[in-house]
Amino acid sequence: MANDVQHITISVGALNNGLRPGPKIVSGYGGQTVHGAQIVQSAAGTQAVNLVDLGTAGIAVVGTLATLGSSVYVAGTPKDFTVGGTAYIGEGHYIGVEEINVGTTATVTVVYVQMVEGKSRS
Repeated sequence: MANDVQHITISVGALNNGLRPGPKIVSGYGGQTVHGAQIVQSAAGTQAVNLVDLGTAGIAVVGTLATLGSSVYVAGTPKDFTVGGTAYIGEGHYIGVEEINVGTTATVTVVYVQMVEGKSRS
């Protein structure tokens, strides 16, 4: 149903100034809107991370869905992304994680995303 929250997990791993594609948004349901996202790392450090739309090829940023910017991490402690007002990702696009050349994410880094079907924002 359109109002059901769907959860996905993106295993990021160690990433420095690069992109890590996650799942492709399935076609036929009107895309997805991100309503929340969190990141957890196994080690302390400072990184700059965004949740992004990687287009239909999954290799280049075509939009930013949620930001965290440069942030100091405590091992095992989740941090919330700031979700943008237009956090919509279209059908057939890959959702992914971008690290923007501020340190390197920990070997065990995971991003959790909560989305609903279609274009919405509450």
